[in-house]
Amino acid sequence: MLNQVQLIGFTGAEQEVRTTLGGKKVATLRVCTSRYTKKNGERKDYPTWHQVEIWNPATVNWLASKGLAKGAKVYVQGEIRHDRFSDKDGVERFFSKVVIAMPGHELKSLDRPEHNPTDED
Repeated sequence: MLNQVQLIGFTGAEQEVRTTLGGKKVATLRVCTSRYTKKNGERKDYPTWHQVEIWNPATVNWLASKGLAKGAKVYVQGEIRHDRFSDKDGVERFFSKVVIAMPGHELKSLDRPEHNPTDED
């Protein structure tokens, strides 16, 4: 079985790094991809926002120390996961996210590739 997604897009805000109750660090990042159509010479963009959750320790440490600015061009490779939660009114909500947690998953800056994380970070 294969669950893999690759995205190239732009960050929508700076990443958020937090520590779970179990002591693990996790980073979250919003990435925007887009497609477009042209009709009668007029371009119409269709943006799609992706929630990216990063569990890879080297990448989380890299984000915590160097970070990615809003609007940075990035490459994301991870897996799609679906989750749910109950909102304040008790309504069950569903959402999808891209998770970077396994070997082979990665997040890379395309603007500044010389600053990308390594396994040693």
